[in-house]
Amino acid sequence: MDTFALMTDIAELAEELNHHPEWCNVYSRLTIRLTTHDVGGLSELDFAMAERIDQLIKERRQAR
Repeated sequence: MDTFALMTDIAELAEELNHHPEWCNVYSRLTIRLTTHDVGGLSELDFAMAERIDQLIKERRQAR
């Protein structure tokens, strides 16, 4: 999986949802941390974003 391309798709999603993850990319490993700082933890927006990210990954794997 092209990690940088996935990060680009996630960045577009983050802009769409106006919710930006904390993430770290080292070589082909991507670590994503979702949290809502305003509430001091997880919000519905974090779960919605996680679901959308999972869908992006699933679509990329099926396209291989």
